[in-house]
Amino acid sequence: MIKKGILSVVAVSFLAISAYAADKLITPESLSLRKSNIVDESKVAPLDAKYTSKAPGTAKTIERSYENAPPLIPHSLDGLVPITKKNNQCLGCHMPNVAKGVGATPIPESHFTDFRPSTKVVNGKIIKDGKAVENGTDVTIAKFKKLKKLNPARYNCTQCHVPQANVKPLVKNTFKPIFSNDKLKHKSDLIKVIDKGVK
Repeated sequence: MIKKGILSVVAVSFLAISAYAADKLITPESLSLRKSNIVDESKVAPLDAKYTSKAPGTAKTIERSYENAPPLIPHSLDGLVPITKKNNQCLGCHMPNVAKGVGATPIPESHFTDFRPSTKVVNGKIIKDGKAVENGTDVTIAKFKKLKKLNPARYNCTQCHVPQANVKPLVKNTFKPIFSNDKLKHKSDLIKVIDKGVK
């Protein structure tokens, strides 16, 4: 008798919850932060973002998002992008031999370093420094090679460095960075700490 009573209560509860849930159906619009259909993007307008219009050299640098984070671009990018194989306007001010004279942030030493080990694959085996490597994780440990020019892997600046827009975030960011040194809020020491904990 008690079992039947419990089953009846469970069944009635299930029906009540089902009826309530029917009014709260999950729709494609409810899954999206912008409250638009995530399947149909034909009516989605781009965000009306207001980027800084300050010219290079006149904008104040922005504190890094976290220690050794790529610095944000504080100035307008009008006329500076796109970066192409034949044209990178960023280098005109940010190369170390020019940056100090024009008041720009110099490209750091890490961008003039090759972090990739000298490896190749021969007959399905990984060869590092002329020897076969049994464990693929050994490949990641390499001697850093200083370069006399900008590492081509770092040529596309806007792949990591981005301008900031004056927009209201859809999700509140509560992250608070901790810097081991106040100077690192506007400077990088990545080249000194990149292999920390690896050796």
